[in-house]
Amino acid sequence: MKKLDDMHPLSATLFFLCVTLIPMFIPYPIITAVSFIGAAVYVTVQEGRASVRTHLWVGLLFVILTLVNPLISHKGATILFMINDTPVTLEALLYGLNSAAGLSSVVYWFAAFARIMDSEKLLCVFSVISARAALVMSCALRYIPLIRAQFRKTKTAQRSLGLYSDGNIVDKIRGDMRVFSVVITWALENGIVTADSMAARGCGSAKRTAFTTERFTAFDAFAAAAAAVLTGVCAAAALYDRLDIAFYPDIVMSEGSLLGAAAQAAYIILAAVPTILSAGVDIRWRYLRSRA
Repeated sequence: MKKLDDMHPLSATLFFLCVTLIPMFIPYPIITAVSFIGAAVYVTVQEGRASVRTHLWVGLLFVILTLVNPLISHKGATILFMINDTPVTLEALLYGLNSAAGLSSVVYWFAAFARIMDSEKLLCVFSVISARAALVMSCALRYIPLIRAQFRKTKTAQRSLGLYSDGNIVDKIRGDMRVFSVVITWALENGIVTADSMAARGCGSAKRTAFTTERFTAFDAFAAAAAAVLTGVCAAAALYDRLDIAFYPDIVMSEGSLLGAAAQAAYIILAAVPTILSAGVDIRWRYLRSRA
């Protein structure tokens, strides 16, 4: 058993694609609620006490998205109250709540994805798709810290020469734009030099290969296959209209069915897998340490 952090980048990426795309394309209340709770719990397990800040930002986003919809959409048959002769309906409020849960869960999942996938793992994923894409991405990632460092150097040099002034907002904008122009020129020239150097070394003359230290194990294959199967069950339920819901003018949901229940159970398993794997590995580690 391995944590999601230790799995092959392809398996981890496939899992995150499945667990985020389902609530985006199937906004069924149970699906969005499970996605939101599962993602929030996993972020808490990942970050510990540091997750409080993430929860605050996502909670603020959740409240804003929930309240905005009933204020701008007045459809629905059940009027809760009136604001300046404008009705606020129950259906609009529930629609906003459901949408907020779905979007907030995606934010949570992407926060977890960003914590797991570093630059090397992303390059591993891109190298499988295209070695050229991986090379371009590698160069782009390398240029980000270089450009930041060059911006600081240029800004310091111009301030020393008396060409940069931040006495007021207008002078600061002019100075930053001048520094930005210099840095962009430097980046373009450096890019041309890098391209010529790579061409001189034979880059592009033959099929490019990629190297990675990651190993695709049997557990990674099993995890990827399980995620695909669970996602397939959810997709089948959506295809046969077993996970449909309409909020306007009245709330109408799909009738209960075996396929719909199976899809909901499949997504519950999918959303709970990261936390279960993390808890399982931690429990096993503590047990081994207690026996040592």
